[in-house]
Amino acid sequence: MSRALAMKPVELSSPLLRLDQPVAADSKLMFEYCQDPLFERFLTVPWPYNATDAETFISRYIPSAWKSKDEYTWALRAVDKPDLLGIISLQPGSGSIGFWLGAPHRGNGYVPEALRLVADWAFSTDVVDAIHWECLVGNIASARVARKAGFIFQGQAPSMSPYRDGSHPISWQGRLRTVDDRSPKDDWPDEVVAP
Repeated sequence: MSRALAMKPVELSSPLLRLDQPVAADSKLMFEYCQDPLFERFLTVPWPYNATDAETFISRYIPSAWKSKDEYTWALRAVDKPDLLGIISLQPGSGSIGFWLGAPHRGNGYVPEALRLVADWAFSTDVVDAIHWECLVGNIASARVARKAGFIFQGQAPSMSPYRDGSHPISWQGRLRTVDDRSPKDDWPDEVVAP
Protein backbone atom coordinates (compact mmCIF):
# COMPACT_ATOMS: atom_id res chain seq x y z
CA MET A 1 0.00 0.00 0.00
CA SER A 2 1.26 3.44 -0.89
CA ARG A 3 0.47 6.36 1.40
CA ALA A 4 2.53 8.91 -0.56
CA LEU A 5 -0.40 10.40 -2.50
CA ALA A 6 -2.18 11.63 0.61
CA MET A 7 0.51 13.90 2.05
CA LYS A 8 -1.52 17.02 1.25
CA PRO A 9 -5.23 17.35 2.05
CA VAL A 10 -7.62 16.53 -0.77
CA GLU A 11 -11.20 17.65 -1.31
CA LEU A 12 -13.86 15.07 -2.15
CA SER A 13 -17.37 15.81 -3.37
CA SER A 14 -20.63 14.47 -4.74
CA PRO A 15 -23.97 16.08 -5.62
CA LEU A 16 -24.95 15.72 -1.93
CA LEU A 17 -21.80 16.48 0.00
CA ARG A 18 -18.43 18.20 0.02
CA LEU A 19 -15.52 16.98 2.16
CA ASP A 20 -12.79 19.53 2.79
CA GLN A 21 -10.52 20.73 5.55
CA PRO A 22 -11.94 21.97 8.84
CA VAL A 23 -11.03 25.62 9.36
CA ALA A 24 -10.85 27.90 12.40
CA ALA A 25 -14.38 29.19 11.74
CA ASP A 26 -15.69 25.62 12.27
CA SER A 27 -14.52 25.43 15.87
CA LYS A 28 -17.66 27.04 17.33
CA LEU A 29 -19.98 24.49 15.70
CA MET A 30 -17.60 21.63 16.49
CA PHE A 31 -17.68 22.63 20.14
CA GLU A 32 -21.50 22.86 20.10
CA TYR A 33 -21.96 19.48 18.39
CA CYS A 34 -19.53 17.80 20.77
CA GLN A 35 -21.73 18.66 23.78
CA ASP A 36 -24.08 15.86 22.64
CA PRO A 37 -24.47 13.25 25.44
CA LEU A 38 -24.20 10.53 22.76
CA PHE A 39 -20.64 11.70 22.13
CA GLU A 40 -19.78 11.17 25.78
CA ARG A 41 -21.23 7.68 25.64
CA PHE A 42 -19.92 6.47 22.29
CA LEU A 43 -16.94 8.57 21.09
CA THR A 44 -13.35 8.98 22.20
CA VAL A 45 -13.43 12.80 22.10
CA PRO A 46 -12.26 14.44 25.35
CA TRP A 47 -15.03 14.84 27.90
CA PRO A 48 -16.09 17.36 28.93
CA TYR A 49 -15.32 18.79 25.50
CA ASN A 50 -14.39 22.47 25.57
CA ALA A 51 -13.77 25.19 22.98
CA THR A 52 -10.00 24.79 23.25
CA ASP A 53 -10.32 21.10 22.30
CA ALA A 54 -12.03 22.07 19.04
CA GLU A 55 -9.55 24.84 18.27
CA THR A 56 -6.52 22.63 18.93
CA PHE A 57 -7.95 19.74 16.91
CA ILE A 58 -8.52 22.01 13.90
CA SER A 59 -5.38 24.17 14.06
CA ARG A 60 -2.79 21.65 15.23
CA TYR A 61 -3.82 18.02 15.13
CA ILE A 62 -5.46 17.82 11.69
CA PRO A 63 -2.67 19.58 9.71
CA SER A 64 0.04 17.66 11.56
CA ALA A 65 -1.70 14.30 11.02
CA TRP A 66 -2.10 14.94 7.27
CA LYS A 67 1.56 15.91 6.99
CA SER A 68 2.77 12.84 8.93
CA LYS A 69 0.23 10.60 7.13
CA ASP A 70 -1.10 9.38 10.49
CA GLU A 71 -4.72 10.42 9.93
CA TYR A 72 -6.69 12.12 7.16
CA THR A 73 -9.60 14.21 8.44
CA TRP A 74 -12.34 15.99 6.53
CA ALA A 75 -15.19 18.34 7.40
CA LEU A 76 -18.59 17.31 6.05
CA ARG A 77 -20.50 20.14 4.37
CA ALA A 78 -23.66 20.26 2.26
CA VAL A 79 -22.72 21.27 -1.29
CA ASP A 80 -24.73 24.48 -1.09
CA LYS A 81 -23.74 25.60 2.43
CA PRO A 82 -20.40 26.27 4.12
CA ASP A 83 -21.41 25.20 7.64
CA LEU A 84 -19.74 22.23 9.33
CA LEU A 85 -22.04 19.19 9.57
CA GLY A 86 -19.62 16.65 10.99
CA ILE A 87 -16.22 14.99 10.71
CA ILE A 88 -14.84 11.84 9.08
CA SER A 89 -11.29 10.56 9.34
CA LEU A 90 -9.18 7.65 8.08
CA GLN A 91 -6.00 6.31 9.63
CA PRO A 92 -3.99 4.82 6.77
CA GLY A 93 -1.73 2.70 8.99
CA SER A 94 -4.56 0.68 10.51
CA GLY A 95 -7.22 1.42 7.89
CA SER A 96 -9.51 2.58 10.71
CA ILE A 97 -12.30 5.01 9.92
CA GLY A 98 -14.26 7.19 12.32
CA PHE A 99 -17.03 9.73 11.93
CA TRP A 100 -19.58 11.85 13.72
CA LEU A 101 -22.41 14.13 12.65
CA GLY A 102 -23.98 17.06 14.46
CA ALA A 103 -27.43 16.14 15.80
CA PRO A 104 -29.37 18.67 13.64
CA HIS A 105 -28.10 17.02 10.45
CA ARG A 106 -28.79 13.36 11.16
CA GLY A 107 -31.10 11.36 8.90
CA ASN A 108 -30.12 13.04 5.63
CA GLY A 109 -27.69 10.39 4.34
CA TYR A 110 -24.61 12.56 4.86
CA VAL A 111 -22.45 10.03 6.72
CA PRO A 112 -23.04 7.07 4.37
CA GLU A 113 -22.17 9.38 1.48
CA ALA A 114 -19.04 10.65 3.25
CA LEU A 115 -18.02 7.07 3.97
CA ARG A 116 -18.49 6.16 0.30
CA LEU A 117 -16.43 9.15 -0.84
CA VAL A 118 -13.55 8.42 1.52
CA ALA A 119 -13.56 4.68 0.70
CA ASP A 120 -13.61 5.35 -3.05
CA TRP A 121 -10.70 7.79 -2.72
CA ALA A 122 -8.67 5.54 -0.39
CA PHE A 123 -9.13 2.48 -2.59
CA SER A 124 -8.54 4.26 -5.92
CA THR A 125 -5.30 5.86 -4.68
CA ASP A 126 -4.04 2.70 -2.90
CA VAL A 127 -3.99 4.47 0.46
CA VAL A 128 -5.52 1.29 1.91
CA ASP A 129 -6.96 -1.92 0.51
CA ALA A 130 -9.28 -2.50 3.46
CA ILE A 131 -11.08 -0.19 5.90
CA HIS A 132 -11.77 -1.14 9.51
CA TRP A 133 -14.82 0.24 11.30
CA GLU A 134 -15.75 -0.21 14.94
CA CYS A 135 -18.12 1.26 17.51
CA LEU A 136 -19.12 0.47 21.05
CA VAL A 137 -21.77 -2.22 21.20
CA GLY A 138 -25.12 -0.43 21.19
CA ASN A 139 -24.17 2.44 18.89
CA ILE A 140 -26.86 1.45 16.43
CA ALA A 141 -26.65 4.63 14.34
CA SER A 142 -22.95 4.08 13.58
CA ALA A 143 -23.52 0.39 12.85
CA ARG A 144 -26.37 1.19 10.46
CA VAL A 145 -24.11 3.59 8.55
CA ALA A 146 -21.39 0.92 8.21
CA ARG A 147 -23.92 -1.70 7.12
CA LYS A 148 -25.47 0.67 4.58
CA ALA A 149 -21.98 1.33 3.17
CA GLY A 150 -21.45 -2.39 2.58
CA PHE A 151 -19.18 -3.26 5.50
CA ILE A 152 -19.03 -6.94 6.43
CA PHE A 153 -19.81 -7.50 10.11
CA GLN A 154 -16.94 -9.27 11.85
CA GLY A 155 -18.44 -9.68 15.30
CA GLN A 156 -17.53 -8.31 18.70
CA ALA A 157 -14.01 -7.83 20.02
CA PRO A 158 -12.05 -5.38 22.17
CA SER A 159 -11.76 -2.05 20.35
CA MET A 160 -8.57 -1.37 18.40
CA SER A 161 -8.60 2.25 19.51
CA PRO A 162 -8.29 3.05 23.21
CA TYR A 163 -11.08 4.99 24.87
CA ARG A 164 -10.69 7.97 27.21
CA ASP A 165 -9.69 5.82 30.16
CA GLY A 166 -7.20 3.76 28.11
CA SER A 167 -9.42 0.69 28.06
CA HIS A 168 -10.42 -1.30 24.96
CA PRO A 169 -14.15 -1.97 25.47
CA ILE A 170 -16.05 -4.61 23.52
CA SER A 171 -17.05 -3.19 20.16
CA TRP A 172 -18.92 -4.16 17.04
CA GLN A 173 -16.44 -4.43 14.19
CA GLY A 174 -16.66 -4.46 10.41
CA ARG A 175 -14.46 -4.44 7.34
CA LEU A 176 -14.74 -3.14 3.80
CA ARG A 177 -12.23 -4.26 1.18
CA THR A 178 -11.62 -3.00 -2.32
CA VAL A 179 -13.10 -6.23 -3.72
CA ASP A 180 -16.26 -6.16 -1.59
CA ASP A 181 -19.69 -5.56 -3.00
CA ARG A 182 -21.06 -2.40 -1.36
CA SER A 183 -24.61 -3.65 -0.81
CA PRO A 184 -25.91 -3.92 2.79
CA LYS A 185 -25.29 -7.34 4.35
CA ASP A 186 -27.77 -9.20 6.55
CA ASP A 187 -25.30 -10.80 8.98
CA TRP A 188 -25.38 -7.80 11.35
CA PRO A 189 -27.01 -7.86 14.82
CA ASP A 190 -30.81 -7.86 14.63
CA GLU A 191 -31.13 -4.38 16.16
CA VAL A 192 -28.93 -2.97 13.39
CA VAL A 193 -30.81 -4.66 10.54
CA ALA A 194 -34.27 -3.85 11.94
CA PRO A 195 -35.93 -0.72 10.49
